[in-house]
Amino acid sequence: MKRLFIGIPIESLKSVRQVEVWKKDPQLNQNVLNWTTPGNWHITLFFLGNTEESTIPVLQQLIDESFSKIQAYQAELRGVGVFPNTHNPKVLWLGLEDLQPLMAAYSKLGELLQQNGFSFDQKPLKPHLTIARVKRADNPSAFQLLLIEYQETVFDEVNVNKVVLFESISTPAGPIYNPLFQKQLI
Repeated sequence: MKRLFIGIPIESLKSVRQVEVWKKDPQLNQNVLNWTTPGNWHITLFFLGNTEESTIPVLQQLIDESFSKIQAYQAELRGVGVFPNTHNPKVLWLGLEDLQPLMAAYSKLGELLQQNGFSFDQKPLKPHLTIARVKRADNPSAFQLLLIEYQETVFDEVNVNKVVLFESISTPAGPIYNPLFQKQLI
């Protein structure tokens, strides 16, 4: 069994620099945060969880078929938010604007996954880039201030140019996301 998800890797030096500033923020640092390694930054399309290794070729085929006619494009990393809310923050994220060019392929892949017996989280897609997990919120007002200040900020334009089947490997130092298959967009 492998712990799998399908996602879009995101690279943004400008956002990395902004996160480095936040890591030093005295108000924010009254909370206990586990910052996501920038090399692990991605937008999750489908979280599959523990999946039989023998099904990986089928997953590759379904991803390839679903995204075969989708063009690469640029999208904005815009705004900052938390899940589930500022009173009980668990995830600190940057928003990704405009997944519209992918939505038909995303829907098709969801249907194909279901038809082929794969189960996945059915929550509506809320495109976001997790930059930190909140382990303890001793100063939740710091998140409220951050959201007010950066709510509409455009952090960067990023390339949306591939869809990846990732294996998530848990380690004491944090997760490693190992790409098992990459579908380059045209």
